[in-house]
Formats: sequence, structure tokens, C-alpha cells
Amino acid sequence: MLQDIRNSTQSLAAKVVVGLIVVTFALFGVESIVGGLSGEPEVATVNGEDIAETRFLRAVEGKRRQILAQMGENADPDLIDESLLRSSVLEGMIEEAILAQDAEGKGLYVPDAYVDAYIRNIAQFQVDGEFSNDRLQMLLRNAGLTLKDYRDSLKREFLTGQPRSGLIASAFVLDTEQQELLALDRQQRDFGVATVFKSDYLDVIVVSDEEIAEYYADNKDSFKKPRNVDVAFVELKRLDLGAELEITEDELQSAYETEKAEYVGEEERNAAHILIKIDDQRSDDEAQALLTDIQEKLADGADFGELAMEHSEDEGSKTDAGELGYSARGVYVADFEEALFALAPGEVSGPVKTEFGYHLIKLLDVRQNDIPPLEEMRFALEARLKEQKASGVYAEQSELLADISYSSSDLQEPAEELELEIKELAGVSENTQDPLFSNIKLQRLLFAPELIDERLNSDLIEVDDGHAVVFRVNALHEASVRPLEEVRDVIRQRLAQTKAAEFAESVGQAFMVRIKSGEKPEEVARDMGLQWEVREGVTRDDVMLNREVVTRVFTLRLADEPAENIHGFQVLDGDFAVVSLQAVKDGDPAEMNAMERRSVTDMLGGSFGAGDYRSYQKVAVRDAEVERL
Repeated sequence: MLQDIRNSTQSLAAKVVVGLIVVTFALFGVESIVGGLSGEPEVATVNGEDIAETRFLRAVEGKRRQILAQMGENADPDLIDESLLRSSVLEGMIEEAILAQDAEGKGLYVPDAYVDAYIRNIAQFQVDGEFSNDRLQMLLRNAGLTLKDYRDSLKREFLTGQPRSGLIASAFVLDTEQQELLALDRQQRDFGVATVFKSDYLDVIVVSDEEIAEYYADNKDSFKKPRNVDVAFVELKRLDLGAELEITEDELQSAYETEKAEYVGEEERNAAHILIKIDDQRSDDEAQALLTDIQEKLADGADFGELAMEHSEDEGSKTDAGELGYSARGVYVADFEEALFALAPGEVSGPVKTEFGYHLIKLLDVRQNDIPPLEEMRFALEARLKEQKASGVYAEQSELLADISYSSSDLQEPAEELELEIKELAGVSENTQDPLFSNIKLQRLLFAPELIDERLNSDLIEVDDGHAVVFRVNALHEASVRPLEEVRDVIRQRLAQTKAAEFAESVGQAFMVRIKSGEKPEEVARDMGLQWEVREGVTRDDVMLNREVVTRVFTLRLADEPAENIHGFQVLDGDFAVVSLQAVKDGDPAEMNAMERRSVTDMLGGSFGAGDYRSYQKVAVRDAEVERL
């Protein structure tokens, strides 16, 4: 069983759960280990169960972190609507509590052993394919989590997920529903199509100066130039400082010696075990009796691995002579681990009882991870030393840049003192696409009165970790409408595109009139310089044709009168398509293999089950007694 757990498949759900938990919870205090303080204020009560204020505040902070992470490097906490954030988090916690209570009320249960096994198999907590307790603790500490709270949150996830899984798994699809969907999904259509391309007429389109002037007069708002400034600025980058630094061999050797002195290799033990389960068919006494019989065989000289293959009930390891592989502390349940780490190599434990049953454990080998040689660590040590040096230099120069810029009337003095280049950028507005000045921290100060009216240097702005900027405004330009001469060519292109699309549609309409009157489409197309194509057996997922045309064709109904099956419509970029629908053939489910039919059935069942679960959620929430405090 232990080996089964260790070797279980890593699912997308594991990664999603880890990701959500890590970003959703903030720092936990001592009360998360020993239980909440008595009399702790609550923010809501769900069917008599309190939602503690401290837990709510942690969830709010976690959600805030998640939003800021999604915003990226230009994240601005002030953009988050605090009341909306708190409200959405509270409603989510209330719904979670309702669903958890409902699941528990239905007798659903998640064993602690299942949660522990699940954690041990999460890829983020593994190193070289093996579970690492150190990595687990490190990631949880970085996220401000205790192991207890992480386990509890996973347990709630699994508990509330059981009704959803059950409803989706129990949804069924009638044969008639499957047949109808298959017939529609695999439907084929025959049609003729001609496309009138607007690009064919652009060269002959004439746009007059009067039309341009009229368009400009009617659409001046679209040619507004927002308020903008011309700026000068200097940048200080830690990365640039690091590139110039040199690391001596003595410094490298000293760092390596420090690393060696602090390095403690993690001990890993390779064990084999024999498991005898305790269940409804076997009592505790019966399990002990079986284990005693195995111990007697061992005492008589029997091979442990052969006995494991014959008697162990851990299906995952018995075929490997009971071997579990190398693992450090924190992998196995407490009693199993305590017994394992008390053994000497080759020694076999006495009976060890866990929630899985009784075990006999044999320690096969012990290994200690040693520190790699200097040459293997050279690159990493050198990079770290450079970063450390650069951080120190960057901190000193940032402080110096801030001081000099504050007292200087321009950027010349700080630039000379720190050997920085003064850069200039014109026309910077709130809509700028410049990678630097689109940063929210710079945007906030872009039109600050003291920078514009008094021509002061800005404060030192840390736009990113290790990247600081000081800028000044050289000129302010108020919002204005761009002059006609500046946008004349833009207007000419817009009008030409519009006219060409209109002309393409008029050609398409003329084409439709002629073929609706009974003329042959291929002859009319030849006469009008178009190309008429007949497509047969086209399916919904055809990628060789224009997707817009295919999508529109599958919305049409086949009429009895041929003229009623001729349709025209504008497609992407103003081209005009004329379509003549000729035949519709439903898909034949009998032509599809079992896998295809099963796929459709699963898709329908999943959709029906998801709808059932949404209904279940609504009923549970509707019937709950909720008091928001």
C-alpha cells in the first residue's frame, strides 16, 4: 500500500490544489497549531458554525497576494477594491463552509492517511522523484503555512469535491441523446462558395480631399492626443553592476569552505517491508498471528524478500521483494518512520502497527548525501557572490542617487557622479506603450504638480527589484486634437478600406441576384472575375476553409426552393462571401468506433453532471442559515 501511494500518478488536480493553497493563505500564527483562541471574534456564522475573523483576514491577504501576482511586475495594491475583495472572499468562505457541512452531514469522510499519502506524491514536494520533507517545509514556510493547516485545507478540498465527483460520475446519457448529438456533431454539408475580396478593389478606390476633411470633422475625438510630457531620466540597474564585478579565486574558495562547513547531508534509508492488513475480514489478533509465523520463518533463515513476495499485502512493493526505495525522514507515517530510523543496516524490526496494518521492516542500506566538489558548484557560487556584491553596491548607489537627485536642479550631477546615461523620451502619456514609463509607479508621478510646475527631479523610484529610476519633466503638452495634415494618410486608408468593403459587398449582391434568377454560378463567377468553388462533405471542424464561412454555413437550414439556399454575408476584414447550400447529411453513429462514441457520451455526461452539481450547490446555499456579522 505504501508503495502504491508513493507511485501513484501525479494529476493536474495536485498542481492546481498546491497552487491555490499556496497563494490563497497568508501567515499563520501559533493558534493554527493549538487551535483558535477562545472568544475569538467571527465574521459570519454558517448553520451555527463560526468563521473566525483571523482566518478570514488570512484568506483576504492571500487573495490579495494572488491578485497582485496576476497583475505582474506593475502590480499596484491601490487598484484593488478592498470592499469588493473582502466581500468576495467572505462569500467564498461561506459557500465552502456550507458545502463542507453538507458533505459531512451525508456521512462523507476523508481519512488522514489519504491526505498524507496525497501530499507525499505531489511533484512540488519531491526532489529527484522522491518526497523531500525539507522541501515541503520550505515551501510551506514561504507561503506562511503550517503543515497542519495545509493538511486541513486539502482535506476540505477533497471533502467538498466528493459530491461533485459523485454527481458527475452518476450522470447518464440516453441512447437517443447520444445519437442526436453524434448526428449533429458529424454532420456534413455540400455547398458552393465565392468570395469577393475587398483588396481586389483598393487600387481603384478614390478618396477625395473633401471626404477626408468631412471624416476628420465628424471624428475629431478619435484623433485626440492625450496630455503628455517630455521626460529625461537616469536608470540604476543591479544587473548592470553585477556584470562589471570580478570574483577572485580566493573569494570563491572561501565561499566553498563556508558552504562545506554548513552543509549537513540528508540521510536516506532504503527499506523493505512486509505488510499484513487489518480489515473487516481479519482481526488484530489474526494479523499478529500471521506476522508471528513470518517472524519464525525469518528466524529459521528464510529470505526476507522472498517472504515479502509471498506474504506482503502491499501490492506496490511485494513484487520488488518488499523494497520501498531510498527516503529521508518525513516520508512515512510516524510509527513506521520511528521504527525504520532505529534500525541498523540488515536489521529487521519487530511488529510495527500503523493505520495500514502490521509491518515487519528491514533496513537494507543507509546513504548520506555529500557536498559536490568546487568545480561543480563554481558557477552557482560565483553567481551568488556577484549578486551579493552587486546588492551591496546597488544599495549604496541607490542611496547616493536619491540624495544627489533630491538636492540637484537637474540630472546632470547625479549622472556624472554615478556614471549614468541621461536618456530622454518625448510624448509620454497615460497610454504610453514604453516598457519603463508604462510602469504604474512612474505613471503615478508623471503629472505630479511639483515635477511639472517646479521642475523638480522625482524621488528615487524602485520600479522593480534591483531597478531604480529618477526622472524629471522637461515639458508638458496638454491634450489636443492632432492636426488634419498629421492624420490625413490614416483617414485616407480608413475610408479606402470602408469603400472597398462596400464595393465588394455590392459585387457580391449582384452575383447573388444573377444566380438566384437561375444562372449557373460557375458561369456568372467567370463572367464577373470571381472563383466559384464547390465543397462536398465539409465538417464543422474543417480547417482548410475560412472558419467564418464554415461557421455560417452550419447555421443555415436547407430550404426546398434553390433560391432560398443562396446567402451572402460579410466575413473578416470586409470581404464578402456568397454561399449556395446544396445538401445536408447527418452523421451516422454506426460509422463511429466505440472510443469516439464513448468520448461523446463522457462529454455529455460530464456536462449533465456539472449541471446537477450546480443545482446541488444552489440548494445547499439556499437552505443554509447564514449570519454575516
